Amino acid sequence: MKNMFYIATILLLFPFTVFAKLDLNIIRPIDEFVTNNNTLIIEGFVNYDKDQAVTVSINTPAGVPLLSEIKNILRSIVIDVGSTNQLSSLVFIPLFKDALSYSPRVIKIFSSSDGQNYKEEGIFYCSYGIGQDYGESRTEFVKPISSRFMRIDMIDGWQADEISIQDIRFIDVFGNIIHPKIRGVSFGFNEDDVEILKSGLRVHFLFAALLKEGENQLTISAKAENIKLLNKGFDEDFMLAKVTYISEVSIPEESLVLSDGYKAKVKIPYGALDSNIKKIGINPINLDEIYWKSYTENRDIVRGTSPVIAYKFDIGAETPFYATAKSSLDRQLPNLVVDGKTNYPSTWMTAFSSLPVWLKVDLLSNQTIGKVIVYARIKDKVSYGPKKISISVSNDDKVYEEVTRVEECNDNKTEIILSMTPVARYIKFNIEEGKQGNNIQINEVEFYDAEGTKIIAYRQLNTLVLTRAVQLTMSYDDADLSFAGVHSEKNLAIFSWDNIGQEWRFVGGMVNEAKNIISVNLNYFSSFAIFESNRSKTDVQWSHNPFSPNDDGIADTTTININLGYKTDIQAKVEIFDYMGKLVRTLIQEDTQSGNISILWDGRDENGDRVEIGAYIYQVIVGKEIRNGTLIVAR
Repeated sequence: MKNMFYIATILLLFPFTVFAKLDLNIIRPIDEFVTNNNTLIIEGFVNYDKDQAVTVSINTPAGVPLLSEIKNILRSIVIDVGSTNQLSSLVFIPLFKDALSYSPRVIKIFSSSDGQNYKEEGIFYCSYGIGQDYGESRTEFVKPISSRFMRIDMIDGWQADEISIQDIRFIDVFGNIIHPKIRGVSFGFNEDDVEILKSGLRVHFLFAALLKEGENQLTISAKAENIKLLNKGFDEDFMLAKVTYISEVSIPEESLVLSDGYKAKVKIPYGALDSNIKKIGINPINLDEIYWKSYTENRDIVRGTSPVIAYKFDIGAETPFYATAKSSLDRQLPNLVVDGKTNYPSTWMTAFSSLPVWLKVDLLSNQTIGKVIVYARIKDKVSYGPKKISISVSNDDKVYEEVTRVEECNDNKTEIILSMTPVARYIKFNIEEGKQGNNIQINEVEFYDAEGTKIIAYRQLNTLVLTRAVQLTMSYDDADLSFAGVHSEKNLAIFSWDNIGQEWRFVGGMVNEAKNIISVNLNYFSSFAIFESNRSKTDVQWSHNPFSPNDDGIADTTTININLGYKTDIQAKVEIFDYMGKLVRTLIQEDTQSGNISILWDGRDENGDRVEIGAYIYQVIVGKEIRNGTLIVAR
């Protein structure tokens, strides 16, 4: 592996079926892919016999985004409390609707030390929740349960099968709150979920699982129990998925292909991104959320049609956390401990004030914190780091709760495990003793979640201009074309969303009808959709000519869309010259996989300076074809 680059691979193996009555089909994920999305969407359907009841089970390597978002009937949860603990009670935070608690009422608990072999601990009853502290539904154990893993089966709920949980936690025998990790979920289906077919019944499911850094193993299984037989047997079908997730985008020396594992992927060459761009999420847009007037009145879109598919790129530029302290030197401020640099002189230094001193970090949003690393300054083999510290956390910067203490820090790098994995926005370090008295010098502090993924703050970007062109490929199926009312597949084109103009702009693209894909080369990220277009694809056109790069929100950038019909790898170059023939900017010069290119120009030259108003000459060279024209920069 180069440059700490992890490849994320989804490998779906052939399903194993015990009986032919049951058939599990996975719609997504498909193929092998690399992903920067920390959430994996799993979608599929199960065909089964009318005399069966189906349960789908999915293990979750890093948990689920929200338990309350599971729309199906919750049957079972597998949880991990991190290490073997003496647990005295279980607390559910149920969802409340119209003053009704959707907490479980009766549960069965199984415990395990290794997550493989479980023993039954018994049946337990849960309180209603309303009137309890913070709306908690509590279960007190008669005697402590010693376990790391637990499986909680939902026997009955206060609203029958409708069980909805927002959070789950345990209390140990010392009164500490433990936030467990969700390792697996099983769910069933109600009558409204069932589709009646000639061959039997079918249910559809859509599930979100969080991914951890590195390799993940997922098992998606369906189990159908025969409900009318006296000797109840069952059918089982399952698929395996192997996933490796990258939490920070790092482009190797050649290129990186990112995807959501479904209908969009982008090939990014080395050098295309600025170093602060760490997140490139690829997420489908719900077509119902696209305002119909944004395309029905568009002259480039066939009237009476709608979007085929749409995707949004979630771009994150790394931004530092904010730190404050009781004491600091003028040029060695506390923000230096969260600037990403672990060496001097990026160091916070106290002003020799009396101990204890505190350092507080704002993570900018609530985070699940599993580990903290403190890097102390070493000078002439002498450590100036803290010796004894306590760590407290808060959600509101008012009330703090101590979560751990360290009696003896290491000289250079100290890793501090927060076994209770608190969820908090603010974290405060109270330094009681220093290696060199009250002369405290810390280079950097890093934070990691419960799965070991580094916590990073991002500044979200709606669009991003790249230094090199990337290749975007979007796929579709017959159902997508039918839903959109497409008349001619060959006229499909990619459009990008203009957030300022609030309209879809023609980009183009090369359609491969045999593979049901369309691809285009472009030097920017935005939101993209496939429409049926009535515009000619064999042209070179600017989206705004003239345009005015003056940051007034109107035509501040312009995009050249080049669609010359080539279907093979080809050299492409787009250059801007002034009227004296001097080169102003090279927008692209590299091999592309087709003659379908979309390049954005922000009105700046090679040095990043804004150009003067006036007329400029553009030259497009794609293969052996050369196109020239005039582009006007206005006020």
